Amino acid sequence: MNWKKRLTYFVLGATMVATAVGIAGCGSDTKQAAPAEKMKVVTTVFPVYDVAKQVGGDKVDVTLLVPPGAEPHDWDPTAKDLKEIGTAKVFLYSGAGLEPTEKILEKDVLQKAQPVELSKSVTLLPAPDEDEDEHDHDHDKGHKDDKDDHNKAQKEDKHEHEHEHGEFDPHVWLDPMNVAKEVDAVVEAFSKADPTNAKYYEANGKAYKEKLQALHAKYEEFGKTQHDKHLVVSHMAFGYLANAYGFEQLGIMGVSPDAEPTPERMADIVAFIKEHNVKAIFSEELVSPKLANAIAAETGVKVYVLNPAEGLTEEQTQKHVTYLDIMEENLKTLKEALAH
Repeated sequence: MNWKKRLTYFVLGATMVATAVGIAGCGSDTKQAAPAEKMKVVTTVFPVYDVAKQVGGDKVDVTLLVPPGAEPHDWDPTAKDLKEIGTAKVFLYSGAGLEPTEKILEKDVLQKAQPVELSKSVTLLPAPDEDEDEHDHDHDKGHKDDKDDHNKAQKEDKHEHEHEHGEFDPHVWLDPMNVAKEVDAVVEAFSKADPTNAKYYEANGKAYKEKLQALHAKYEEFGKTQHDKHLVVSHMAFGYLANAYGFEQLGIMGVSPDAEPTPERMADIVAFIKEHNVKAIFSEELVSPKLANAIAAETGVKVYVLNPAEGLTEEQTQKHVTYLDIMEENLKTLKEALAH
């Protein structure tokens, strides 16, 4: 009987060895099949985040620091935000005075992250004077001297506030062709940080730029055929769009949406709307419509929502709304609001 027991033990032992080898083999296959680690990218505001997603695709893990529903002009990075920046391989920010660079570009914050300022890729427009009445109301010359003195005082006052919003208009992304230039900068940054996937980033960048060119063509055609060129907006975020397509922007507030207008400014806007037969005022989702509604009530015009694409609401975030989605919707809104 001893030989039967020995045979049984031998078979059991062989089976266990085979099973162990099989398990080890499966573990090896699983390790080989594991997806490659994505490159970590951290971004500040939505327009930058969207470009990073479009270029990086499934090769990057992109984090957006400014949360849904927050006004980017009011963003003050938390300790968690600053720590997150240091975990990135590439750190993208818009620049031109939009973010608090004195905080986010500290060496101890960046760690090994490579910072890239996207607005350096484009030609910047000067920040519009938040108080100065830039529009000629065709008043008689008796008012001109008073206006010149008033404007001089306003310009002097501007220098006292310039640190608040910077020398330039930061809303560069509202010209799609600026975004196309930023795409090139992101492709270059990603390719340098992750050369293995350079061709992938280049292909994504090229495809996205074609979509931006198509969007630009739609706006260009609308600008050429539109007679009413006045954009009365909640805050002066649309300078690049106006400059690109031949519109004239008049802001209730300045470059920063929390820059409260003076009573004189409100009166000037009301007078301008009545004098030029303006049909619409454009408010925003992330800015209180109180002032726009007050002016609309006094002038009888309608208030529309025009999105400066600075940030998303919680609902838009859940729906994965993109920059292209926002700009297409803005074009529909402009066509409806400015139609006669």
